[in-house]
Amino acid sequence: MYLTKKSRLLKDPHDIRMCDNSASSSVVFVGIPWDGAVAGRPGARLGPAKIRTAFCNLPKRVDVEDLGDVDVVIGDPAETWQRVEKTFRSLKDRQQILVAGGDHSVTPYVYRGLSEGRKISYVVLDAHFDLRTVSEGLTSGMATRLVKESGGDIPITVIGIREWSNPSYMFSLADKMGIEYYTIEQVHKLGLEEVADRVYQQHKNYKAYLSIDIDVVDPAFAPGVNAPSPGGLTSREVLILVSHLSKALRPIAVDTVEVSPPYDVGDITSNLAAVLLYTSIWSR
Repeated sequence: MYLTKKSRLLKDPHDIRMCDNSASSSVVFVGIPWDGAVAGRPGARLGPAKIRTAFCNLPKRVDVEDLGDVDVVIGDPAETWQRVEKTFRSLKDRQQILVAGGDHSVTPYVYRGLSEGRKISYVVLDAHFDLRTVSEGLTSGMATRLVKESGGDIPITVIGIREWSNPSYMFSLADKMGIEYYTIEQVHKLGLEEVADRVYQQHKNYKAYLSIDIDVVDPAFAPGVNAPSPGGLTSREVLILVSHLSKALRPIAVDTVEVSPPYDVGDITSNLAAVLLYTSIWSR
């Protein structure tokens, strides 16, 4: 019988892909199909499946163990976030964890699980500060504030801020909270290597968590996101920046969040998120 569970039209036996011959590894892949906190364009719950498909099609450079998805509970954010935190607390001994979201509200709970009993610094690529508080309801735009509340006096750096995508009070609030940030204009003025080096100097004495909100990328290169913001990084620029940061900081966890496949074009956003996770593997 000519049946296969891994159909591939290109019949090259020497072309080994990331999910071929998967085995136990110190580097793991986990999806979190949750977008229950999105106030804008929904669809990020579909991100992990698309990102995983693209990731599995990349050439193998290192063994990565796919642990599947966190079993989220649609309509119950408290239970979902508790499950996220417990799941990642159980993975603290892994060398590096690759996380495919999901909206950005999952990041603080991944962080909490991994940071139990230890200090972990936080670097995030994002067009937005994500320091909001809301009078009612939910938002994924509070991720950085929640990480700060959990981590205490750890260094936090946000890279890629757009003036036109944040209310004016956010800038003074970030300063008041001691959060370092680079606007997109500063990134272009300083250059990617200089920014990466400055971030390394700030975080070098800590284990680091790297979060990549795909809206840091210009919508021309990543249209399938929750909150697109013009004037961002090109796909090439974000790959270079993530490569520099990962090699320097050797983050224990890297996530890609806010990929919304219903708004994507030809899966280019999901493909970029997959390659960013791939690029972030510092042991390859």
